[in-house]
Amino acid sequence: MIDYSKYTVEEFATDEHFRQWILDPSEETVVFWDNWIKQNPDKQSTINQAIELLLTVYERYKDDLTDEQVEQDISLLVELAEAQIGNSRLSIFINPLLKIAAVLVLISGLSWFFYSQNLRDKNVAMVNVEMITKTNHADNEMTVLLSDGSVATLMKGGSLRFPNKFEGESRKVYLKGEAFFDVAKNPAKPFLVFANETVTKVLGTSFLIKAVDTESTVMVVVKTGKVSVYPEKDYATLSEKNDREVAGVILSPNQQVVFNRKDSRLEKGIVENPDMLILSTTSQELVFDDQPVAEVLRTLGEMYGIEIVFDKETLAGCPISTIFKEETLKQRMNAICQAIGATYEVVDGQIIINSKGCLR
Repeated sequence: MIDYSKYTVEEFATDEHFRQWILDPSEETVVFWDNWIKQNPDKQSTINQAIELLLTVYERYKDDLTDEQVEQDISLLVELAEAQIGNSRLSIFINPLLKIAAVLVLISGLSWFFYSQNLRDKNVAMVNVEMITKTNHADNEMTVLLSDGSVATLMKGGSLRFPNKFEGESRKVYLKGEAFFDVAKNPAKPFLVFANETVTKVLGTSFLIKAVDTESTVMVVVKTGKVSVYPEKDYATLSEKNDREVAGVILSPNQQVVFNRKDSRLEKGIVENPDMLILSTTSQELVFDDQPVAEVLRTLGEMYGIEIVFDKETLAGCPISTIFKEETLKQRMNAICQAIGATYEVVDGQIIINSKGCLR
């Protein structure tokens, strides 16, 4: 096991495992580095700098410049660095990878020379993306609100890792255990769930995944819409142009797939136990007869263990009559907002109600 505790910025940026985490992350690398940073908080600044420098060099050298071009850039950077920090010396290595490492040492003081403001903004944004982990230790389900408006319901023992804000071309989350997802539609940004050697890809639907570490199988059950399920090792080779060439399974409502972790095999079938898709929280019948909407919102907030923020004065006196049975949280919020002429959004794990006053 490598001891990263004494690594410098350039050593992190040239480490193969570290580069994979930044440039081509897998569930394994994400879990490893997140845990390592938690255990070594004093290295956070070094990590952040290494990430920014690695992304910068990647952008500049991804087109495989010749050795001569690399040497010219390094020589120029050396001259600039010596002019600013004194007569320090830096060897010019033959190995192209070490040449890049040499550039990394100097970029930290010369970033203004090395990349444009647009690339700087992009890199800083990626460095500042915060990963959040929610684990349900209670007997009841835990509701997790994601920044895109999607809702994850974690069963006991379930754990979900997700960014505080989805960046890039997809929405990636990492699941251990069992969870039900109600995903907000966004065809331009697929929603991806990584769970025990599987990847479930959706655009907007509701489904359940059961991926317990101690079990030999992973199960995906669809309630609404369609999802695609892939073995993770196959999905790693997936490209937009070759989507159909990858061995995956497409599921429709009331269909399921079981992934055998031992031989990486997917078995598609009909949902054998429909009760799996009925959560105890959402199946609880709620009857509101001409009730103030503020009371209805407080009831839902307490039921799901989330905070629903609204202007009490604006919604004062707004009555609502409805019956909830097996609807999801999103369906219930949509129904309430439609009834009072309001909208809602998810901000920092809270539901924010936007209203100019209830409909009369």
